[in-house]
Amino acid sequence: MTHLTRRRRRWAMPTAALLAAGLALTACSGDAGAGDDDAASATHEIEDYFGDVEIPSDPQRVVAGDSVTLANLLSLGVTPVASPVNPNSLPTYLADRMEDVVLVGDNSELDWEKVLAQDPDLFITFAGFEDDPWNQETYDKAAEALPTFGYVYNYVHLDEIKKNFTEVARALGEEETADARLEQLDDRLAELKARVAAADLTDQPVSTLRVSADGSYSIRIGTSESIAFRALGIAQPEGQTDPDDFSIDVSEENLDLLDSADMLFVYVDDTADGERERIESSPLWERLPAVENDRVHFVSSGVWNSVDIDGFELILDDIEELFLAPAE
Repeated sequence: MTHLTRRRRRWAMPTAALLAAGLALTACSGDAGAGDDDAASATHEIEDYFGDVEIPSDPQRVVAGDSVTLANLLSLGVTPVASPVNPNSLPTYLADRMEDVVLVGDNSELDWEKVLAQDPDLFITFAGFEDDPWNQETYDKAAEALPTFGYVYNYVHLDEIKKNFTEVARALGEEETADARLEQLDDRLAELKARVAAADLTDQPVSTLRVSADGSYSIRIGTSESIAFRALGIAQPEGQTDPDDFSIDVSEENLDLLDSADMLFVYVDDTADGERERIESSPLWERLPAVENDRVHFVSSGVWNSVDIDGFELILDDIEELFLAPAE
């Protein structure tokens, strides 16, 4: 990876905050001895997006700086102390695990006073794309106050979703946990791919349609669901196979772009009130082969719009249940 200007950063917490963090860690450890205290306060140098940074070797109070980092922490079995997310916008598989997470903002807007009030010892967030550090402002603000780790983020290819996961794990020293989880995922993908081939489903194109508010529709070709199709050997229609195109905008007037889909998965955003009824009443919708053959499945927007490992595996569940199992 080509880094931006590299810098070595040594972190120093203000005395009052350091005392508060030490008290918090002592409270968490109960009657732990001096050796445990030393282990909890140990640091090590690690390379992140911008260069070498010094972070705790065994962080105990982690802040997830964004919803993707939050999801990957939870996928590792780690509950952060805080995150700037709107719990009402999270899918159920994440929202159900937010009881012990203090809300410190709404995605891009962090309340830094609330963040520091949680006595965090590590802040993790994506820094941006490989050649575009678009989240550097948030990263820099965090780095002024506490140890911070930033990582390259993207989600168009399976390797990128995996890397998001392994980078978060690397910041926690949980590489072995992440590797074991990804090995299980690869095994499952291989097993499902073999079943797709055995069921003669590789030549039956599948499309995914996202229905957003105000009549905004798009065919998804560079997101988790399409990553899953490609990984399983499931065809997508011509013109819908290049993940770098990401999506194709459609409307009620050109829904016939979905004519070549043998099966259609649709997810409707929670903010798109009435849009499902609107699109289903379109004459072009009624003439789509997938609609005529009753091969349309409405699925959860929270799951199918996810970019984390847990969400990806839930998408695989839907594909297995709705596409694969009926053909076997």
